[in-house]
Amino acid sequence: MKACSICKSTEHNKRTCPQRIKDTSFRGTTTDYTEESIMIDPKRVILIKHLLDREAYEIESDIFEIWLHNNRPCHLGEVKHVMDRGLSKESIMMYLRIVGDIDTYY
Repeated sequence: MKACSICKSTEHNKRTCPQRIKDTSFRGTTTDYTEESIMIDPKRVILIKHLLDREAYEIESDIFEIWLHNNRPCHLGEVKHVMDRGLSKESIMMYLRIVGDIDTYY
């Protein structure tokens, strides 16, 4: 199981770590911008987190969509593990469709 190299958590990776130091540099003068509060629905925040995880695990978009449309049957790290095992894309997609009902089959 891989862990975040910053905080050692297995829930995320280095790129998505909440303890990661943010880039606070600013270019220009303070009159060059306007601050604006943006409220994002918590469900959209979760989607953004999943998209960042998809990029970090280098999961193709069509595999991610199957994962999402099948109600996220496993962690994205498990999807990456299945990909690393050398299964074809078709088999990975089949895995994602079936894994939610694994107790029915095995």
